[in-house]
Amino acid sequence: MAYRFRLETLLTYRRNLEEQAQLALAHEIGVLVEHQNHLTDLRETRLRIADDFAERKKKTMAAPLFSFYMESIRRKEREIDAQQDVIEKQQAEVEKARALLGERVKDRKVIEKAREKDLQKYKQEIIRLEQKEGDEQAILRAGRKDNLF
Repeated sequence: MAYRFRLETLLTYRRNLEEQAQLALAHEIGVLVEHQNHLTDLRETRLRIADDFAERKKKTMAAPLFSFYMESIRRKEREIDAQQDVIEKQQAEVEKARALLGERVKDRKVIEKAREKDLQKYKQEIIRLEQKEGDEQAILRAGRKDNLF
């Protein structure tokens, strides 16, 4: 008689949910990294514009060009602020995905623990049956010896 865990399909389902949660977390982390890289690019662009503006200020500059540089720097700062907000929201999504993964892992471990207990009961039952069979054989042998004498 082979061991069969009656909740094996539930365990498989919980493993699949955990794997999906792992994939979702990996995706959210990937999106977060992309947003952080974009923020770095925005900051570098703002620095390049500010450096170029500083170089041009050393010489005479037309008022429209001065205004253009100031507006470009302000626009980049607004983009940086917006990107920081996006990153904060994405970090919240990563935390949600991480919490969901924690729940999925806990759910799977509960079922695996039940499986381990069930397997231990099965092994004990097999040992008990083998012992019972051995006892019966010993009684039968002992009974034959008594009949022979």
